[in-house]
Amino acid sequence: MYGSYKQLLRYQERNRVIRIAKYVRCSSDEQKKNGYTIGDQLDLIDEFATENELVSVGEYVDEGVSATLEISKRKALAQMIEDAKAGKIDVIVIKCIDRFFRSVEEYYAAQKQLRAAGVTWLSIEEPDLDPEDPDAAFKINIYLTMAEYEAKKTSKRIKFNNKMRIKNKQVVTGANSFLFPWTVTGEKKNRYLIKDKKNEEMTLDILDFYETHQSKAATLGYINIKYGKRMTMATLDRFLTDTLLYGEYKGVANYVEPFITKERFDRIQDIMKRNARAYSAPNRVFLFSGLIKCPCCGNNLTGNFSKSGGKYEVLSYRCNASRIRKICPFNKSISERKIEKQLLDNLEQFITNEVIRVETIEEIQPKNNNAIKAEQIKIEIERLNMMFRKGRIEEEEYDTEYFKLEKKLKKLDTTEPPPKRNIDALKGVLETDYRGIYAKLTKENKKAFWRSFIKEFVIDENKKIVPESIIFF
Repeated sequence: MYGSYKQLLRYQERNRVIRIAKYVRCSSDEQKKNGYTIGDQLDLIDEFATENELVSVGEYVDEGVSATLEISKRKALAQMIEDAKAGKIDVIVIKCIDRFFRSVEEYYAAQKQLRAAGVTWLSIEEPDLDPEDPDAAFKINIYLTMAEYEAKKTSKRIKFNNKMRIKNKQVVTGANSFLFPWTVTGEKKNRYLIKDKKNEEMTLDILDFYETHQSKAATLGYINIKYGKRMTMATLDRFLTDTLLYGEYKGVANYVEPFITKERFDRIQDIMKRNARAYSAPNRVFLFSGLIKCPCCGNNLTGNFSKSGGKYEVLSYRCNASRIRKICPFNKSISERKIEKQLLDNLEQFITNEVIRVETIEEIQPKNNNAIKAEQIKIEIERLNMMFRKGRIEEEEYDTEYFKLEKKLKKLDTTEPPPKRNIDALKGVLETDYRGIYAKLTKENKKAFWRSFIKEFVIDENKKIVPESIIFF
């Protein structure tokens, strides 16, 4: 028993049971290599442990992880070292040394910690590699150096192959690497990216809404409510900055059919840079900061918090012009919960009133026919100019007619009426179970919900929302 494994023979001399940790690793590009899959490695170690009457105290599996990474980035390895320090392990068993490390520097960083904990390791396929034997140190260095060199060479080859495949508009990563507007199709070795037609409407809706309102919080609330999604701010950020929107991927143009032009994408990036802002800590998110106006001075009410019996925070809003500068008579404070309840209880009526108001205004808006008349006069002037240039009328007649037409043109009011306001988003809120959806939202998403369609409103002296003061997007 134990054969030529000096590590185990040393424990045999102590006449004690040997506790082993099974460490296995397999990077994604090696999954199909014979003997390198996670299952194959575990089977080999289990067989070895049975033959040598070793007691396993844990399996530590780093799947899809490179052996060149730092210890902190290999979760199973880092945990195994911590368990070794805690005295839970005697010997670490691996299939071969390149399953353990492919970096000389990282190996010695780990070995220093293991040696201090009194823990050693052994390689089933390389029994001559004994970390406690000074004569074996040279061999270990050679093995690690070769493994590190091979890893770097393999990495360069993979990067080059992937670069060429991307250049040929093939997909080299998992489908989860791409956001919802795109989907991966094709054979396994010839996959490519296409637009997801099912999500095309939502994709364009996100872009249109953000470009119009220029608020990520408002866009997030609007999309999550309208489509019943649970999109996070991080996902929205990634979406808005994804070059695939205009078809480019890792510098390759026309990688996929675009949703928008490069010019429009650049405009959206400019908006994001202008509107970049920091967000409150998750445990203290003010739902209505920047939305509530003071009824006396018109300034924004600011968020305030206080402890209730030392158990939980109460969020409220007050006017700083009154509280700090003492120049505003509105010295009242209103709790966030009361504002939230007022809005939820009356939201249907508030939105309905706004829809009726907008539709009524647009119905009675007089049509501007003056613009049409102005175009007709301009045509007459051009015709008059042509006749004069060709000598068909005298200068005196030309001047008389020209000044008549110019006078008529100046009298016309050609100001275009304001464009029709799109209130589909407001109507869309009423078409959803907004109360049910709202109850499931996080605090940050609730904040985004209100900003998706409300720009501002006023609280009166009685701490009530003034319906007429609500300005919707």
